[in-house]
Amino acid sequence: MKERSRVWSYQNGIILMMFFAFGLVFMDRQSITFLSPFVIPDLHLNNAQVGMFASALSVCWGVSAWLFSSFSDLIGNRKKVLVVFIVVFALASVLSGVVGSFMGMVLVRALMGLSEGPVFPIGASAVKATSTPSRQGFNIGFVQSASGLLGSAIAPLIVVSLATAFNWRVAFYLLAIPALILAVIVAKYMREPKITQELAHRKLSWSDYKVIFQNRNTWLCLICSIGFITWLITFTTFAPILMTEVDKISPTQMSWAMSAFGFGSWIWGFVVPLVSDRIGRKPSLIIAGLLATLAPLVLATVHTGIVPIIILLFVLAIGQGYSPIAMSIIPSESVPAVFAASTIGIMMMIGEIFGGTTVPTIAGIAADHHGLIAPMLISAAGSFLVFLVGFGIKETAPRRVARPVHSEGVVSVG
Repeated sequence: MKERSRVWSYQNGIILMMFFAFGLVFMDRQSITFLSPFVIPDLHLNNAQVGMFASALSVCWGVSAWLFSSFSDLIGNRKKVLVVFIVVFALASVLSGVVGSFMGMVLVRALMGLSEGPVFPIGASAVKATSTPSRQGFNIGFVQSASGLLGSAIAPLIVVSLATAFNWRVAFYLLAIPALILAVIVAKYMREPKITQELAHRKLSWSDYKVIFQNRNTWLCLICSIGFITWLITFTTFAPILMTEVDKISPTQMSWAMSAFGFGSWIWGFVVPLVSDRIGRKPSLIIAGLLATLAPLVLATVHTGIVPIIILLFVLAIGQGYSPIAMSIIPSESVPAVFAASTIGIMMMIGEIFGGTTVPTIAGIAADHHGLIAPMLISAAGSFLVFLVGFGIKETAPRRVARPVHSEGVVSVG
C-alpha cells in the first residue's frame, strides 16, 4: 500500500511513460492536418487527397492495433513490442518530411499507422495491470487524454511555428526526436506487466480469444468506436481547412483554435473518466456523446471571429472524454484482463477502418462537391451515434456494480 500511496510510485511512473507515448503518437498523427495549409500548395493536393492521408494512416493503424496488441498478449511480452514500434513511428515522421509526391505521402502515412497502432492498446493494458481499482478509469483516461494535450493542443502551436519559421519538412524531422528519447526511457524503466498468473503456466491460444466477443458491451463499444473516430478524424482533418479557406483565418490563428480544442480534449480526457469512476461509465458516455456532437456544428455555423471559436472549441472538446470510456475502459472491464490489450486493439481497428478510413475520404469528396460544411455534418453524426448507443451499455464501473465483470481476468480453460 505504501508503494501505491507514494507520488513517485511505479503506478504513477508507468502512467507518465504511457501518457507521453500516446501523446507523441497523436502529435505525429495530427501533424499532417495542422500542416495541410503548407503541404497542400507544395504537393498540389485537393481535399479528397488530404482525406486519403487520414484514411491510409487509419486503416493501417487499426489493423496494426489489433494484430500486434493481440500478438503481445499471446506471447506475453509487451515491453519489447512497444519499444520497437515507438522507434518505427519516429522514423516514419522523418520520412514524412522527405517525400515529395501525393503517393509517397500516402505510403509514409500508412507506415506511420502501422507503427503507431499498437502503442495505446499495449500501454493501456500495462496501466490497467498496475492501477488500483479506484483509479482505473482516471489512469486510463489520463493516458488517453495525452492525445488532446500533445496531439491537439501543443502540436499545432509547435508544427505551425516550425513550418512558418523554416518549412513543413523540418517540422516532421524534429518530431522524431522526442519519440526516440521516449523509446530509450521505456526500454530502461518499464516493467513487463504481470497481467495474470496463468501466463506463468501456459501461452494463451486463439481458441481462448472468443471470450472477448461473449458480452454485449464489446459489440456496442465497437459501434461507439466507429462513431468516435468518425467525429474526431473528420473534424480534425477538415476544421483547419474550413477555418483558413472559409473563415479566412490565418494559419497562426487556426493553430490557436485547434490548440484550444486540444487543451479542452486533454482536460476532458481525464475529467470525464474520473467522473465515470463515481457516477458510472454509462451516464458519462451518454452526456459527453451528446455534447461532443455540438463541436462540428458550432464550427460550421459560428463565423463571428477567432475568440468565440476558441472558447467554444475548448468547451465542446468533451468528446475526447468519452473516448477512453468507450474504447478502453468499458471494453477492458468487460473481458478477462489478460485480453485487455487485444480488446482495445479490436476497438481501435474497427473504429479506424470504418470511422477513420472510409469516412475521411467520403468527407473529402463531399467537401469538394458540397463545400467544407459537409464534413462537419458527418463528424457530428458520428458523435450522435455514440450518444444513442450509450443507452444500451451495461455498467462496468467498480463503484457502481456489485463486482467487476472480470475481477482478475483469469481465462477458464478446459
